Amino acid sequence: MKKLTIPSTTITSSSRRQLLMGSAGALALLALPGCDRSAVKEAATGGTTTGVKTVVLTQSSDFQTGSMMAQNNPNLSIMRAVFNPLTEYDVKTMEPKASLASAWKMSDDQKTLTLDLRTDVLFHNGAKFTSADVLAAIAFMQKDTTPSQTKHNAKIVTAAAPSESQVVLTLAHPVSNIFDWLEMMVIPQKDSYEQMLTGAAFIGTGPFKVDSYKHGQGMSLSANEKYFKGRPKIDKLEIQIVAEASSRVASLKTGASHISMDLPPLDITGLITDSKFVNVIVETWDSAMYVASNVTIAPLDKKEVRQAIAWAVDRDAIVSKVLSGIGLTSSLPWSKSSPAYDEAKGNSYKYNPDKAKQMITAAGVAGQEVKICYVAAQAGFASVAEIVQAGINATGLKATMVPMQPADFFKGLSGEGLPGLFVNGHGFGHLRPATLLKGAFPFNADKNASRYSNDQYKALSNAIWQNTDASKAKALYDEINAHLLDQQFVSDLALGAHTYTISTRVKGLAYTALDYLILDQADLA
Repeated sequence: MKKLTIPSTTITSSSRRQLLMGSAGALALLALPGCDRSAVKEAATGGTTTGVKTVVLTQSSDFQTGSMMAQNNPNLSIMRAVFNPLTEYDVKTMEPKASLASAWKMSDDQKTLTLDLRTDVLFHNGAKFTSADVLAAIAFMQKDTTPSQTKHNAKIVTAAAPSESQVVLTLAHPVSNIFDWLEMMVIPQKDSYEQMLTGAAFIGTGPFKVDSYKHGQGMSLSANEKYFKGRPKIDKLEIQIVAEASSRVASLKTGASHISMDLPPLDITGLITDSKFVNVIVETWDSAMYVASNVTIAPLDKKEVRQAIAWAVDRDAIVSKVLSGIGLTSSLPWSKSSPAYDEAKGNSYKYNPDKAKQMITAAGVAGQEVKICYVAAQAGFASVAEIVQAGINATGLKATMVPMQPADFFKGLSGEGLPGLFVNGHGFGHLRPATLLKGAFPFNADKNASRYSNDQYKALSNAIWQNTDASKAKALYDEINAHLLDQQFVSDLALGAHTYTISTRVKGLAYTALDYLILDQADLA
């Protein structure tokens, strides 16, 4: 199998000498049993038995229809297939480029953004895209019930529409990550939100329209004949939910599917020498693995205990055993492309079991129990949880594994809280630092999964969010890194990348800065 790293937004099949990165499951693109048998038959014989090009993608979990305004791993396969945002980053330069917005201008005081909209865009139901749809998206994101990692921006915006083709956004104060928000906020048709939330319909402007969706089974899509960027070359897209990684590998081998995401390294060993497949490493490098603490639960309420756990985890074992040697150990959440990245500080916590045990003894908590929660269906996280458990048990604490269903885990992560430690993955380390600090569920300064509340942390996060002066940025990043390393409510463990394992018959795939698949120019040879 070829091993490929893609430096731009287009995935090709030209090989580069890069190592294979297996997923830890952070990009849990999802699929379960149950799919259109005719689609499988068609795909197995080339996807064109009736002259119709059908691409089949498998993923391990079902879509989360209530979080379409957030970056949520189960939805990565459909977000850019069905919808478009106002702007999109160039993945190489991280500069915003036009999408539904054709042009924009920011005022000198950095508080008013005027967006000119395309006038040639239709939704899948035939309705014309206008400024009213943008206002509806902003209003939907502003609701307390709408999850999004960039809601903090929507909350301080007053939006107006001088015409059908223009929107004016007035901010309460300057922000450093406005284009992170504009990319994450896709634009559904203004009257379709209730249907989207229940999974009854998904009406966007993207290259594919949803023909049917069955909870726990998958989704069938067909080409948008009136797509404003041109009709896609693929006629049909079938997304199947297949929980077991081994079943997804078998599906690739038989030709029943063409794309699978974040397959664990051990499950693709049989494909390594097969020239019919390419494993693509997504160069955003934003698939970080961490263990975090609910700081309201003893003994995790003590900073010294959280620091001891950071010393107790063998990060090198995670990189070698879980990531197949591809990745970097890290004590901070930032990718190398982030302005907040600091290599020296990122190596602050190294595996030191003796020090960890001494700290647990000094804290007087030896023998106490801690729970480690993780998503049972994601093998990578289960492996990380086992490494974390072994390290913690060696300190004198008693660690108990708590496997959870995805819906229950993410419910606890985003709202209800989890009963101890939790192992998961996060992104946003490559975007503007404010997006992670103000929006990522593990780190959100205002309300986070760890129940960590600290005035200094909130002040620093707000300062980074509101700062648009490049000369002041480094000092702020140094302060926030020192705080994260000291408090350890989140202990970052390793930086990795998402992967796509694809048939070499599939050409022209691409991805966004949020790791959403772009199928605008994809084709099936």
